[in-house]
Amino acid sequence: GSMEKIILVGASLNSGNRGVNALTRSMIMLILNKYGNNSKITILSYTVKETVENKIYFEDKEIIVEEKLCTRKNMIKTYLLSNIGVENELSKMIKDSDQIWDISEGDSFSDIYGIGRLIQHSLIKLISIKLRKNLVIMPQTIGPFNKKISKVIAKKIINKANIVFVRDDISKKVLQDDLRIKRKINVSPDMAFYMEPKKDASIDKFINENDKIKVGINISALLYNGGYNGKNMFGLKADYSKVIRCIIETFSEKKNVEIILIPHVMVESMEVEDDFRTCNRIADEFRKNKNINIHTLDKYYREDELKSIISGCDFFVGSRMHACIGAISTHVPTVPIAYSRKFIGIWDKIGLGYCVTDPRKQSEDEIISSILENFNNSKKIKEKLDLEIPLLEKQIEKIVDIIEEN
Repeated sequence: GSMEKIILVGASLNSGNRGVNALTRSMIMLILNKYGNNSKITILSYTVKETVENKIYFEDKEIIVEEKLCTRKNMIKTYLLSNIGVENELSKMIKDSDQIWDISEGDSFSDIYGIGRLIQHSLIKLISIKLRKNLVIMPQTIGPFNKKISKVIAKKIINKANIVFVRDDISKKVLQDDLRIKRKINVSPDMAFYMEPKKDASIDKFINENDKIKVGINISALLYNGGYNGKNMFGLKADYSKVIRCIIETFSEKKNVEIILIPHVMVESMEVEDDFRTCNRIADEFRKNKNINIHTLDKYYREDELKSIISGCDFFVGSRMHACIGAISTHVPTVPIAYSRKFIGIWDKIGLGYCVTDPRKQSEDEIISSILENFNNSKKIKEKLDLEIPLLEKQIEKIVDIIEEN
């Protein structure tokens, strides 16, 4: 067949937020599994500072996926030019493509992070619509939209996109109730369920007592440090740092358990957001003050390597959604400590909503006892995952067929 040119937007393989990379790597694998070498994939990135050539291995061949820098300034300029029918490099590239898959970094098509972020994630969508291109809103969390202007922008985009996928029922409800959208909204699992773990990274490097139960704990630096402003920005009822320290102490008292702290957002430039340094700091504190040995990672790993390390756990507790998805998609019983509505939607869908704890509503004690209850119940949770996860993977494979049929 002919070459299928697909542009991935709101995507990156170079983000400190390994969740964004996981979504992107999954989209790439989905395309390659469908079109093979008959595809040309380009990423329009809000992450990189200059063009990066990403190497992807597919059926033992190396494929280059170009990731181009896409600045807000350039997008605004291109949007204005496209309104008067003037072409530039960006609009030409969009025009020449067959499909535009926009994933909005998973949850940025909303104004909860501010109107600037919403506009950032609306521009390519609007340009694609203007140029009458095949715009696919890929499975993502959409909304909430608090400002009137946000609703106007979002409604236009959702109505004019070629096809719309969301990754949870709450997003579908927001579109239908708040934005009064009448068109078909497809609900699909999060793309990251589709990402293959990179097998050469293993938990054995960090824990060699194989008769022990391996408990992985993913700590969100952002929550641990109280948000960007250090003042409990997410309105938590439970003291998150206290919960984390208490979980570590509780599990360290169990003789047959080894604990490993697993970061999932790694940004050298911003310590407040860097799980890696937060995990190391906490582990040091426990080794020094309590003489408790906790394992940590030795360097910044890639998202598919992290998924492989996480898959070696017997039980997982986490606050970064894609760390938790990395765990359940490799059938590891998982308790999220969830500060946002995006978790419960996913866990409910597979009948494990009872595993999700919410520090906005629950006290420290309630969260700890829920974690322990699920730990003691992990065999049952694993059986449920063994049943449900393969079905999710099949649903993701259907995405390409739905796009083709449209």
